[in-house]
Amino acid sequence: MIERFLICLTICGLVTSETSSVQKCYPVDIESNYWDFTLSRFRNESGEWVNFSTSRERGDSTRDTAVHVTETLFECAGKKMVRLQGTLRDPFFGAKFDDKLKFHRRTGSNTALTNKGYTVVKLKLDLSGVVLTHRPLRTGELFEVRLDKRGTEKGYANGIGITTHTPEDGELPNHMNTLKNGTWLLYGSDLWSNNVVLIQKYAASSVYTLKAGDRMGVMKSDTGALHFFINGVDQGPAASNIPEEVYGVYELYGDATQATILHSSYS
Repeated sequence: MIERFLICLTICGLVTSETSSVQKCYPVDIESNYWDFTLSRFRNESGEWVNFSTSRERGDSTRDTAVHVTETLFECAGKKMVRLQGTLRDPFFGAKFDDKLKFHRRTGSNTALTNKGYTVVKLKLDLSGVVLTHRPLRTGELFEVRLDKRGTEKGYANGIGITTHTPEDGELPNHMNTLKNGTWLLYGSDLWSNNVVLIQKYAASSVYTLKAGDRMGVMKSDTGALHFFINGVDQGPAASNIPEEVYGVYELYGDATQATILHSSYS
């Protein structure tokens, strides 16, 4: 992020409707008024819009003001002039944005978020529940989930992968593998894509047998290949030509009842 920016602008114009050449004039007896501004800024690294506004009354100090504009009236060559002077300061100078991966607030109907969006819990134990990341995965970024709790009734648990579907596309299904497009998912040791088995026994071990405390993850490499990880071990390339924008998917499948996003990197 640029540490700080400072922009000064000066606009001079005639108040009268007559046209003539304008000389270089500088106000001596300054009559100034402060203006109020509201500015829409940019999407931050988390993909959210950031807005800010500023307001100052006449005579206030502008030391901590993000936007400061003055209007000055004066005469030049017999003409009444108006000059606008503005200063913009970066309101986010020194600010630190929390851009760590977390689950998107729009979840499947059988899941709820806790721990500021980093942990997902299942509501009805006999059903599955799906969550997506709150933003697309970056190239080389590991989306890793720790299984916190699981039952013993079904004998299998977990599903993890990526999707081109976004959290805003509509209600998520309780079982992600029902979707017919835009999915690459690991169930057990098999890789599924669009509700079809792509590679049987792709992984050396199975996410179905993971215990509380075990980890599973997925990453899109800089070559566009998809890799899955089980307890930190790369299971090798699973697919290629992965689309640029994909979201991480985790499913509280089978006996899985609670899981938490971890924040680590792989290189």
